[in-house]
Amino acid sequence: MLIGCGGAEPAAEPAGDATAGAEVEAPPPRPTGPPMSHATAEHDVRAVIDMERVRSSSLSDDIGSAVRGYPTWRELLGDSGIDPVRDFDRVLVTASGSMAGDGVMLVRHNMTSARVREAVLNMSVERGERPSWRQEGGFDVVDWPADTDPPRLVVITADNEIAVTTAAALPHVLEVARDHQLRREGDETIEPAMTLEDGVIISANASNLSAATTRRIQHPPESIELVLRDDEAEEGRVHLEAQGSYADDASAGAAATWFREQRDFYAGQMLVRAVGLDRPLREAEIGAEGSRVDLRASFTEEELERVLGLLALQQMGGG
Repeated sequence: MLIGCGGAEPAAEPAGDATAGAEVEAPPPRPTGPPMSHATAEHDVRAVIDMERVRSSSLSDDIGSAVRGYPTWRELLGDSGIDPVRDFDRVLVTASGSMAGDGVMLVRHNMTSARVREAVLNMSVERGERPSWRQEGGFDVVDWPADTDPPRLVVITADNEIAVTTAAALPHVLEVARDHQLRREGDETIEPAMTLEDGVIISANASNLSAATTRRIQHPPESIELVLRDDEAEEGRVHLEAQGSYADDASAGAAATWFREQRDFYAGQMLVRAVGLDRPLREAEIGAEGSRVDLRASFTEEELERVLGLLALQQMGGG
């Protein structure tokens, strides 16, 4: 009526929500069940190193030198300026066949993403190249600028985590990284294979051991597990625990006998006594339980320092 009489026009309808009627993509649901793992059934070798514990150890210099001198680190890190002991907090290594072969290395580190990119740039410049970062599966990926066989890729899987992998393994790495990303709160570690018991410095296991690996062992195991841990009761002492699995009880019994004979023989050698390593050999416990052989030995700071020194000399000699 007011309009027809020249009155005021009705108030305009309120503007509708710009998103009204539009489909809003819901965030992906948090995965249920156990987290996926970078370690798969195809990986014959798995090792976890607690670099934080290495740094805090009274033998940090000696253990650090042994770690830095390992050929895999030298090959991977090159001129990057990254120090595995200083910059890494925990490392998972998986491999098929050998540590130098195909596999995945997951690194929890204390660097920024910018520092990781700087390291890649440094290595690329040394090779006269320029790094080319790209997005794959929602993660930043780059070809690692080092002469490795096979060639490696680096994936930034979290703020303080990278994965070093191969082109063949990249799809699985991205799938696992996505699963972990959806589960992660803050900067927590999701990878189940990175879990270590309290006091453990290094944990490793290997199966399908090659003939080259076991050529000096008369009774090689089908698989082996190794753990190096701090002595919680006595500072400056570490324990080495090893378990070898055999086909049957008889094979394990024969192997335990052979290992005890080797222990007694080497403990009596003049060179072993001269370097002060006869005590840990003499006192090493070796026994068979079913189809398994157990070995336990302990080392003082001084003894472990000598062992690490011998390993360093072996690495320098290319052995």
